[in-house]
Amino acid sequence: MVNIKTLLIVILLVLNIPIYRKIFYFIFRDSDDFRESVRYSFTPDIFSLLRGRYWKDQMGELKLSIFIVACIAVVFLEYLVIGSLLNVFFN
Repeated sequence: MVNIKTLLIVILLVLNIPIYRKIFYFIFRDSDDFRESVRYSFTPDIFSLLRGRYWKDQMGELKLSIFIVACIAVVFLEYLVIGSLLNVFFN
């Protein structure tokens, strides 16, 4: 049987897709900027340093990390609010 908390998280993940898009366009210029950030996150720092792109690499990784944390934070905060409201109404 599916746990209600797990179901709530899955529903929130799906319903927040428009919010993820807003966060995406707030952080990244376009999809190429996103792809570049992903590429930088998989490139070892020493290679970026040798190519003279160390700080660009660091900024790309930071932007990707902020995007991921922001998306998780949205779902987490909504989960806390909805979970507490459900506890008030059903307990």
